[in-house]
Amino acid sequence: MATIPRAYPKTMSSLNGLRLTCEKDEGDLTAKLISLALGKDKDTGTDETAASYEEVDGMKLGHLIFEEYTDDADAGSREATHKKKGEPLVCKCRAYINSQAKNVIVFREKP
Repeated sequence: MATIPRAYPKTMSSLNGLRLTCEKDEGDLTAKLISLALGKDKDTGTDETAASYEEVDGMKLGHLIFEEYTDDADAGSREATHKKKGEPLVCKCRAYINSQAKNVIVFREKP
């Protein structure tokens, strides 16, 4: 399966805004989100959030759940809570929200 890159501005208004953007791209690309990371535009050098998507057959994906975490212990606790609910980890990453780099952990709801 092919990997599809996307980039989002560092001025993304909120964590929910990023979630909605990623869900829209999943539908438009027929692909699932696999990672987010801090990045820079190759042409302008502007900070951005880099996303990677992987093409999928049969789009039956649950909604994404985006949460901000403080440290590894907090992330581990969130991961355990979502695992109990059957909501798998998509990625643990950093992303720009309102021009600030944030620790973000992403899970997927059951379809």
